Order: sequence, then structure tokens, then C-alpha cells
Amino acid sequence: MTHRLRVATIFALGLAWCLFAETAFAQKTHVVKSGDSLDRIARQYGVRVPALIAENDLDRPDFLKPGQVLKIPTAAAPVRKRYTVVEGDSLGTIARDHNVSPASLAALNKLSDPDKLRVGQILEIPSDGTPPAPPQIPLPTSLKNTLDTIPVRNGRWKYIVIHHSATANGSAQGMENYHRFKRHMENGLAYHFVIGNGKGMPDGQIAIGRRWRSQLNGGHLASERLNEVAIGICLVGNFNQTRPTPAQMRSLTALTSYLLQRTRLSATAVRGHRQINTKPTECPGHNFPMKTLLQGLP
Repeated sequence: MTHRLRVATIFALGLAWCLFAETAFAQKTHVVKSGDSLDRIARQYGVRVPALIAENDLDRPDFLKPGQVLKIPTAAAPVRKRYTVVEGDSLGTIARDHNVSPASLAALNKLSDPDKLRVGQILEIPSDGTPPAPPQIPLPTSLKNTLDTIPVRNGRWKYIVIHHSATANGSAQGMENYHRFKRHMENGLAYHFVIGNGKGMPDGQIAIGRRWRSQLNGGHLASERLNEVAIGICLVGNFNQTRPTPAQMRSLTALTSYLLQRTRLSATAVRGHRQINTKPTECPGHNFPMKTLLQGLP
């Protein structure tokens, strides 16, 4: 083989590899069609809705336009789990706890009589190909117990909105005084919850406002219509200058996850203040890690 032929061959092989790599490793995309929803698209590609929102930085995840191109996040390969039967288990409770159908559970394990499970029996859990949700960050037991006693009417809330105080320090009581006596807001604190940063209230501490305890409208948005259906969470700090503390993000993730479950909303309901407000605002700040929050939600 001549030198010129060898060079041409190497060049052709290199070009072929580049084309192969570009095809093999190119990120998947989806072109939105009429009738599509994030839930449907997520199921189609075996990914989680929060990951889909975060990957595409969707300001309005509830508003998709036909022709819109969405990037599909890479999904981890599903891992089949095993479960050991304990006393009191039934096929129905095991299926419910693992978010699968009793029929698929029985079929995978070749159960001749699904009503007769043995204590100690090992069952394989079918996978639908959807990556598992991240581990749930629990709320402190005493806080969760308090929240559980507050009645929440189905359909009462549609959004969970994240704010920052835009101050280096602060507290729920300080905000209460400001909103009630300076802003003359009848119900005081405009938010339903406040999360401290260690400067004015303990780092990561969640304060429950009167508006949540009494299920009152918020006062945190520039639209009364939105205040009627939007839960407000304010983190102490100026996130145009700094970032939330790790303790604040853990508390925010735990609280938001709890509220999504309690209000029967999906991650599409979670917004930054600037994503939903009817007037321009920088809140919750350029440094607020919205993608990190969304990826940590179930």
C-alpha cells in the first residue's frame, strides 16, 4: 500500500468513526406534537419529569408548543430490585409500594397462586424502564407531624413558588413585622414558609407561616389571582450575590417534596418567582440552583 493510499485510508476510517460517534452519542430530542404533555414524553423516553424540566430549563413546563424541540436527558439503565416478603404483605401492597401492577408482579415471579405468599419469599420487582426517583430527603419528624395536622383541600393549590429575601440575613418574624406594619398586609408574612440561612434564624430551619396554618392566600406575587393558588416559600439570602446554603437546599427539597405529595401536584408546579410573576423580577436570584432543586424532587 502506498503512503498516499495509507493516509487516505486512515483519513476515511477517522471520518467514519467521527460520524459514528456523533450519531451514537448525540443527545436525543423530541419534537412536541399537539396533545403532548411532559408526563407523556417522560414515559415515552423512560425519564423523570423533573429531569426533563431541568434539562430544558423550562420556564413554563405546563405550556408546550407544537414544534418545540425538547432535549431528552440520559436515563440510567433500569436495575431490577428484589423484595423479601414479610408478615402482613400481600401482592397488592407490595405492588403499590413499588409503583407496579399486581399482574406484572405475579407474571414476573411466575406465581401460581398470588394470594399465597410465604414470609421470606424473594420477589423480583418489574421495572418499567423509568429511572428511580432520587432518595427522599425527610422532613424533621416534629415538623412533619405538625404539617400533617393542617387540613389541605384537594385542588386548593396549583403552584409552589420559590423566593429569596434579597437580604443577607433575616427571619420569619422580621418579615412578618415588615409585611404587617410597613406594607400594611392584613395577614402579615406574605409567604407560607421561610427557610433560614443561619443569619437571623437557624441554617435550614423551616418556619411555618400563618398563611399555611390557616390555608390563606399568599401575598408574594403581583397577581391576586395567582396568590389565590400559589404557595410561597422564601429562603433568607440574596442569591444574586451568594448561593443558598446546603442546609437550605436540603430543607427546601424536603419541604417541596412533601408539599407536592400533600397537594397532589407534579414537579411542573414548581416555579421560581421570576418564572410566574406578572411583573419582571430577578427573584430568586441568578445564583439560585433551580435545576438542582428539580432534579432532587421525586
